[in-house]
Formats: sequence, C-alpha cells, structure tokens
Amino acid sequence: MPKVRLYADWGYVLIEAGPDQARRWRAYDLWKGVLPDLMFPGDRAWLVSTLWDDHWRCIGGSRRLIDGFLDHPDLRHRVRRIDPAAQDATPPGHTAI
Repeated sequence: MPKVRLYADWGYVLIEAGPDQARRWRAYDLWKGVLPDLMFPGDRAWLVSTLWDDHWRCIGGSRRLIDGFLDHPDLRHRVRRIDPAAQDATPPGHTAI
C-alpha cells in the first residue's frame, strides 16, 4: 500500500473514511483511544495529529478554529497557539526527537 512520508520521514498510509468507519478500525486503547493518528477533511481545512508515542494532539487550522479551542472553558488551559514557521509545536516540558 502506498505511504505518505511525514514528520521524521515516517510512512503513513492514508485512507479515506468517515467517522464511523475510522472508529471501527482499531479497538479502544487506554493510551491512544480509537481515533486515527492523522485526521483531516477532504478540503484540508483543519488537521488533527497524534504521533504513536505522544500523549498530546496537534490541531492545525484557521485562527477562528484555534480561537474556539482557546475560548472553550474546558479546553483553553490545554491549548496554545504557535507559529509553525517560527516555533516548535512540541509542548513545553517535552523533547522532540
């Protein structure tokens, strides 16, 4: 199956699926949950990414989308805005290899 090279040149297989299909592809894992490692809609308006060994998620999208997370009372303490051209997205206290 063809792979797309991302991050540290790791190979990912991209599969088009809806939420119900993706949810059935792997059993619930206490560490990872059931969501795919990389999710985005067909128009690529946003992206959610989790590397296999990370316990955080990266969300990319419009300023309005990120502002929604920053304004949410339950999520705002877990979100930070970065400029990927100028900053490493790795959360504070963690090391990117």
